[in-house]
Amino acid sequence: MVYSATMNVPRPQVGVGVVLLRNGEVFLAKRQGAHGEDTWASAGGHLEMGESLEGCARREAMEELGVAVGDLRFLCVSNIVAYGKHYVDIEFLGDIGDQEPRLAEPEAFSESGWFALEDLPQPLFQAVEYALDSLRNGGYYYPGNGSQHG
Repeated sequence: MVYSATMNVPRPQVGVGVVLLRNGEVFLAKRQGAHGEDTWASAGGHLEMGESLEGCARREAMEELGVAVGDLRFLCVSNIVAYGKHYVDIEFLGDIGDQEPRLAEPEAFSESGWFALEDLPQPLFQAVEYALDSLRNGGYYYPGNGSQHG
């Protein structure tokens, strides 16, 4: 089948996330009511029309966790086909100083906390798994394998 520009063809979406790290611990929250339900994730969401990647990361951190992100460092880009969806995902490491994240969207998360990088809750949201791997190993591109996860 040949697709034309006027056909409503599903396309991958763009996701942006921000990992918060302090003293060797990462802040994670358990997702609920969205794709990846019951996985542990950082703040993140959809890139809006006309929004910068950094602006999206900062907006999502404020909306979901009530924190203002200062400096951002690029971690990785991933092609993720999981949870019945397809995303191109961009992850950042964000600096929040001494602010304490809180669940500002309680309908989106059921619990949260700071976790040692060596003792993370499972299962991790796929994008966060790649972001933390990038943090540990310096990888910056995860091509995915096109298979369904979760």
